[in-house]
Amino acid sequence: MADFLMLTQDACPGCERLKRMLAGPLRGTFDGRIRAVHRQSDPEAFAALTAQYGVQSVPALIRVSDGERARNVDGLGEVRAFLSR
Repeated sequence: MADFLMLTQDACPGCERLKRMLAGPLRGTFDGRIRAVHRQSDPEAFAALTAQYGVQSVPALIRVSDGERARNVDGLGEVRAFLSR
């Protein structure tokens, strides 16, 4: 099971920016710890997770152990700090 969930969808500039950040500057460091759930590819899981964690907008980055969501997924420092805790 993954340590983190990343909820994404089509036509979402923020989702694309977060994916590029994880692959580029963070060099895939956290890839093995994040499970991506895409709204259009896996609608049942996406719906269940948004209900479970109260997600109302994407992208959402969630720590599975305590359900905490990253407050800001636009900044590299914030994303790195959240994934490193």
